[in-house]
This record gives sequence, C-alpha cells and structure tokens, in this order.
Amino acid sequence: MSAEATIGSWLVAISALSSAKSAMKLMGSVVVMERFTNKQRVQIVKTYYQNHESEAETVRRLWTIVGRNEAPNKSTVLRLIKKFETTGSVATVKSLGRNRTQRNAQQIAVVKMSDSRSRLSGYKYKKIAEEKKNQLNNLVQKIPKIDYFFKPTTFLNEVENYESTQKTLASCSNSGTSTTDVTYIQNVTSSESCSNNTTEKDNVPIVDSISEDPAEWVINDLTIDRLLLKEIKQNIDYDLLSTKLEFGNKTRYLKKSVFYRKLLNGEQQLRKFLIYSRSKNAVFCIPCRLFGGSTKLATEGLMDWRNVIKIVKQHEVSKEHTNCQIVFLRRSNNIGRIDSDLCIQINNEIDYWKNVLKRVIAVIKKLGSRGLPFRGSVEKFGSQNNGNFMMCLELISEFDPFLSNHIVQHGNPGSGHTSYLSSTTCDEIITLITTQVTNVIIKEIKSAKYFSIVIDSTPDISHTDQLAYVIRYVRDDGFPVERFMCFLPNIGHKSETLETAVLSFLTKHDIDINNCRGQSYDNAANMSGIYSGLQARIVKKNPYAYYVPCAAHSLNLVGTCVAECVKEGLSFFNTIQHLYSFFSASTRRWDILKSSLTLGKKVVKRADGTRWSARHEACDSLYQNYDGIMKNLSLLEEDNFEKATTRCEAAGLRRQLDRFETVFMTVFWNTILERFNSTSKELQKVNIDLGIVVKLYESLINFITSIRNDKCFNEYVILAKKIKSEEYEFDKVRTKKRKLQADETRENEVHMTGSDKLRIETYFTILDRVKSELEKRCAAYTNTFDKYDFLTNLILLSPEEITQKANKLQELYSDDLEKSFACECVHFRAYLQSINTNIDGVIELSIHLRGNNLDTVFPNVDIALRMLLCMAITNCSAERSFSTLKRVKNYLRASMEGDKLNSLSLLAIETELVNKMDFDAIIDDFATQKSRRKPMSTRH
Repeated sequence: MSAEATIGSWLVAISALSSAKSAMKLMGSVVVMERFTNKQRVQIVKTYYQNHESEAETVRRLWTIVGRNEAPNKSTVLRLIKKFETTGSVATVKSLGRNRTQRNAQQIAVVKMSDSRSRLSGYKYKKIAEEKKNQLNNLVQKIPKIDYFFKPTTFLNEVENYESTQKTLASCSNSGTSTTDVTYIQNVTSSESCSNNTTEKDNVPIVDSISEDPAEWVINDLTIDRLLLKEIKQNIDYDLLSTKLEFGNKTRYLKKSVFYRKLLNGEQQLRKFLIYSRSKNAVFCIPCRLFGGSTKLATEGLMDWRNVIKIVKQHEVSKEHTNCQIVFLRRSNNIGRIDSDLCIQINNEIDYWKNVLKRVIAVIKKLGSRGLPFRGSVEKFGSQNNGNFMMCLELISEFDPFLSNHIVQHGNPGSGHTSYLSSTTCDEIITLITTQVTNVIIKEIKSAKYFSIVIDSTPDISHTDQLAYVIRYVRDDGFPVERFMCFLPNIGHKSETLETAVLSFLTKHDIDINNCRGQSYDNAANMSGIYSGLQARIVKKNPYAYYVPCAAHSLNLVGTCVAECVKEGLSFFNTIQHLYSFFSASTRRWDILKSSLTLGKKVVKRADGTRWSARHEACDSLYQNYDGIMKNLSLLEEDNFEKATTRCEAAGLRRQLDRFETVFMTVFWNTILERFNSTSKELQKVNIDLGIVVKLYESLINFITSIRNDKCFNEYVILAKKIKSEEYEFDKVRTKKRKLQADETRENEVHMTGSDKLRIETYFTILDRVKSELEKRCAAYTNTFDKYDFLTNLILLSPEEITQKANKLQELYSDDLEKSFACECVHFRAYLQSINTNIDGVIELSIHLRGNNLDTVFPNVDIALRMLLCMAITNCSAERSFSTLKRVKNYLRASMEGDKLNSLSLLAIETELVNKMDFDAIIDDFATQKSRRKPMSTRH
C-alpha cells in the first residue's frame, strides 16, 4: 500500500468519524425535542418572551407550571427559540426529497420513542451510549498514527550542494510530494526522497529535558527540535582547569581561545558550533553531532589539546561541516520547516485571541477597580439589559474595528462556541487576577517578614457578618502599607472563634504567626480584653504581638465620654440632632432651610454616632447659619398651614437655640471639635507610625491645658455675644434661699452668677474630662513607643544614652536583633550627622535606609525600623473596606458571597496592585488553565 493511499484512507476515516459525531449529536437533540408537543412548545416560547428573554428565568417559571421533571432545560429552550426565530414556527416539519439514510439500532429506537411518545429506560440509554463509545474506539484504533507515515531520523550523509537539493525537490513535486526543503525532512534519504516505500516506527522514547552535555544527547527529531528551540550553551564558563591531560612529560589544558577564531584584520569571532562535554572531557561540533557528521568532533569528541586549534581550523572549512552547518541553520529557521504554514497559522490564532483577551482584561480591571457590577439580566450583545461588562465592550467596539469584527463573528453564537466574551470567561479572569494579586501580597509579606494584623467586622446588606482581614507590613522600599486580604463570613463575635479564623488564614497562606509584631482592633471587650480577648489569645501564641488600640477609635470614644459628662453638653448635642431630624423629615422644611443659606454655607448635619467628623460638621453648620435657622424656625412656628405638632416642635427648638448657653456651647464646641477632627483625620492615614500618634495625643493634651483659664472663657463669651446678647438662663430664675439653722449665718455663702455657673460647672468640667480621657488613652501608646523612641532622636541623644536604650531593645527582641545592635545605632547616628540632611520621622528614615542600600550596612537598625513601622496604629483600613463592601454587595447583588465577593472586593480595594498586573501573565495563566492538551505517547 502506497503512502498516498494510506494518507487518503486516513483522511476518509477522520471525515467519517466527524460525521458520526455530528449525527449522534443531532440525534440526541431530536430525542430531547420530541418530548414536547406543539402546544407545549408554544407555551415555552411565550414564557421565554414574557421573562425578559432569559433562559434561566424561563426554566424556573416552567418549574412552577409543569414541575421540575417535565420542564425543559436551558439548551432545549435555546434550540426552540432559535428554530422559532429562524423559521417562524415551532412545529417539526419533515423535509421532502431527503436522501434516505441507512437504518440502524439507534435510529430505530429514536423512531419508536418519537411515535409512542415514551422515553427509553435508563438501562437502554446506557446500553446505546456504550455501543456508541465502542464504535468510536474501534474506529480510532483503525486509524494509523501520523508517525506511521514517516521513517526514523537519518541524515543525508552526502549533501552535494543546495542546487542538487532543489532538483530533488522539483522531481518530488512532480510526483505529488511536498516541495518543502529536503534538508528539513530528516527521515528521508537522498536515494529514497521520492520513493513510496513503507516506513518504520520510531520507538525512541520521549525525553522531557535535554542535557547540556553533548555526549549524553540521544540524536532524534525530538532532541533536535528541543535543542533548536532554545539557545545551546557552549559550556565555556566551566572550570577548564579540570581539562588537564598528560602528553608525555607535558601537561595540556583546553583554552578558551579554542572557542574563538582570529581573523586577519585582528577581530575575534566566536565559534558557536563548538561545545565542551564534561563527561568525556572533549570538544564536539554541534551541527555535525546533530546531523550525522563522521569526524571525531561529531562522534567521540576531540581530546587532543596539543593539536586542537589546528584540527578545528581544518574542520571548520571542511565540506562535511559546511553542509551540516547549512542544515543546522536552515532547520533552525521556521520558514523552511515542514510545518511552517501550520506554525504561522497557530501564531496568528494566538495573537488574535491574545488581542481579544487584552481588551476583556482591561474592561474587567476598570469595572472591578470601581466596584461596579458586571452582568445584566440578559447576556446578549445589542440588548439594553446586558450589563456593564458587555456595554463596555460595545463601547470600545465603536472605535476598535478589531473588537467590532470579533463581536459580529463571535458575539451571540450561544454556548459551545469560543468567544471569550461570556460571563464564564469573565468570572475565570476575575479569579485569576485575584489570585495573582493575593500571591503578590503574600510574597511581599514573606519578604518583609514582620507584619501586624487588623481585624474588624460589620453586617452586610444580607445580614451576614463579614470579618475584614487586613495585614500591615513594610515594603522593600521601606514604606509601610496595609493590604486587604479577604472577608470571612459568619465567624461570630466570640474571641475563641475569632482566634481560630485569624490563625487558620495565616496557616493557609504559610505565614508564620511568630513574625507578627502587632495587632490593632477597636476597644470592644471581645477584641481588647486583657484576659480572654482576641489580643490576649494572640499574645499567648506570640508574646511579641503587642496590642495597639485603634488610635482613631480611641479618640472618638473620648468625644462620646465628654459629650455625656455634663447636662449642658448632652442637651446641646441632642438639640443639634433634633434640629436635623426636624428639617430633614419634610421636603418643604428642607427647601425653606436651603433658601435661607448664603453661598458657601452648609445645611444642618447629623450629629449622632461616635465620629468626630460628624459632630464637627453638625456644630460647624449651626455656627455658620445660626441666624438663618432661627428665622426659619420662627416662620414655621407662625405658619398657620403647618400642623400643630410641627409648629409646637419649631417653637421648642427656637426657644432652645435662643438661650445664650446654647450659643456659647456652639462657639466653644466648634473650636474644640475642629482641632479634634483634624487630628482624627491624620490618625486615619496609613503612612503613620506610633511616634506620630504619641505626639498628636500630647499636642491635644497641651491644647486643652492652654485654653483652661478665665481668659479663654471670656474670649468665647465675646464671640457668642456677636450672635446673641449675654443673658444667662440661670440669672432669669429666682435664686432659692436655703433655710438657716439656729447657729448659721449668710456671711460665707457664695452666690454664683450665670456666667460663673457656666464657667465652673460646664466649661472647666468638660476640659478636665477631655484631658483625663486623653491622658488615659495616650498611655497605651506611650508604653509601647518608649521602647523605640531613641530611633527618632538619634542625633539629639548622646552615644551613651543610645547604647543604653538599644541594649534594652536588643534584650527584648533577642531572637531578632544581634548584640551588635547598639554599635550599629551609634554608627548610624554618626552617619546621619555627616550627611547634613533633615530626616524627619521613622518612615523617612526607613525609606532613606532602603533607598540608599544601607540595610546591608545597618541590618539590625533596618530590622528595628521594620518592626516599629509594621505595627498597626488604627483599624481604619478595615473600616474603609466596609465602604467598598456596601458598593460591591448592594441590594441588587445581595446574594453574592464567598470567593466571588472576596474577588470583587479585592479588585476594588487593591486597585494599585490590580493596575500593575501584566496582561501577558494573566493571559498565560488563563491559557494554562483552559489548556486541554494531553501528553503524547509513542505506540510500541
């Protein structure tokens, strides 16, 4: 049997196999379609268009009508709709004049089932499927493999010249053989280039990796192809002293000069064809070794170091080497390969789908970074309800002809057709991006070694408790960052379950808890408890994981305590909140309030909650528009068209605001809250360290101390007089006289005025309470920072003081800092004095150390700075993740949970890392995940 006839029979068999598969697939679809009568098909079509053209909604609706067992699946619905839109009918019409096909057991079974309207039993279905599988396997076994049509690898031992090769190709083309260069077809000899002799099987095993030693090469097509795909190392970098050989009384070595050819003009040219073998201690010629050379350089290897240069010079001009070199170079070039057209086609396909995926990934990154939803109710291009993902692709296609053509050709073909525009592909790419971002964060954490954890929880819109997990560490450039890791659902609020969740996450990602140097939570008892709270349980696992209360939350708690410490202060904030509720309850009242505002002034704000910003905005809006609010309340009080309850409420608010004490509290609290609000915003930043927190708290304490005097009180009274005249409520009420006992007189009685009562019982009391609360909260940060405070004042301290404090820190962290730490600190102090550069703060010190590669000179100083900077000061990053959670999981996506919720949240929160992700890396991971390639085996 000739090769042409064999190939022809092989192609016919493949065509028959494809036809058999298509027929079986069509037969399966007919079986499913025949289950439903024409009336039922009409009902399915109506239900589809009544449910927004959604297959899933149609199936669910039909479940409620006919039941789950009788309802069609989504693929059946799609086929019915496609048939209806194409033909305008759902009935099965038999075509006339169709060629009659050969009847078999499967077709007879289908006819019987369609006529009797009864389904086959499960056993019969399995039997038919098994028979189909056996038929296909038998057909595949009869088809010979492609290696059957080619001989094992040989080489043209005599290649006369390139012209004779072209003549051979011409004669082959006349007989129907491919005109590809014969030098590329390593399995056809010169005498058999056009023969039809049968070929032999190549039983050479497949080698996964090719050795760099030429003596170990197994010469076959696979070895040659793999060597030509990469650059072949010549092994020049090996230690050539090991090439020692004894020639009589003289010792010879292989010199590197052998690998270079010196030209007459003095230039040196690398002999790329030479390669050194360590196993044989010999030199080989690569082209001759691969393509059948007969000299020692091709077979055994050259070891004559005395005459090696002479032999190499003769060899490189020989006819055999020249022919092998030509074959080597032409084989290396894809243009001359037998599969060159196939390679070009594959590369074009790869480039095409890469361009598609780049556009898809760009859309996913932008939508994900904004926290926007992806899918709509209909997954179809051209629909108004296809969602943001398809909408963005449609928008880009208006200006991108490539994407426009792709959508036209592959946009709405249905399932089973590759387009990479479906929601399935979108979800897979989101998962890949999330995995890459998570891997980058984990890699940075392990590189930084030291880290701290931040934990906080909140309920989402579906009433699921979400625990935000954030890790703080120092990057390689010396800058501290806080990275969101994930949301853990329904962990609970008990410290035991919280501990299990925290440690399980670290174990899952192979992060050592012993490298944790800090933990920051809010001041809840289950988190901050000193005996059984989460922080106490973590400290038992790692005593170096110091607990630092959230600085911003602690400051807010100061405000809550102070606002409730005196009657006048509590009444003031209740009045502000009541004022906001009164105006915001009615759109008409709100319009009246806005109409009285001048340019740049604010409407009243909400004053409840613990945030300083909310209280400050509420107090500041009242202070700026005090007169306008009073006028609006008077208008509403006298408006006969308003309800009696509204008029009464307006009158009560007006009387409360008309008090001089309320005006004074507005002026006083506006000043206090403005300072506290600015401090709170500074504390919420990521680039803040423990030293800055201590300084900010101490600055607030000094500020409160400076205004606690009569002079400042009188200044606030003067400001309040500009709004209302000084008339104290206490002075309007008759003073009650206490009945004297027999031995008492009224000489030593103290009579307080309204001003004195406000100053002593309200003004001083509030300031004293603020100061005491700040000092108590500040102590928690000072105790921790005292261990590191000398690092921020190295220039100001003496070497003796630095040595003393550095030794204490080294003893505390004896497993992290070497005993030479004190000497390094003194040396680092001298360095800072010599550069004459003002470095303010621990963060700038760390950045300077890493930026100038000084971490190798001062490694222990770098470790100490990293441990200090990795300590989390606030849990504001976890609080900010809750804002993203509300945008990602809103009322339209309330059912989202698990990995999908974490993936979209990570895309929206860690936008910086997402934007840095490489398109090619994502595409490579996607291709690896979607690859269905199986390892080939040689038939024996």
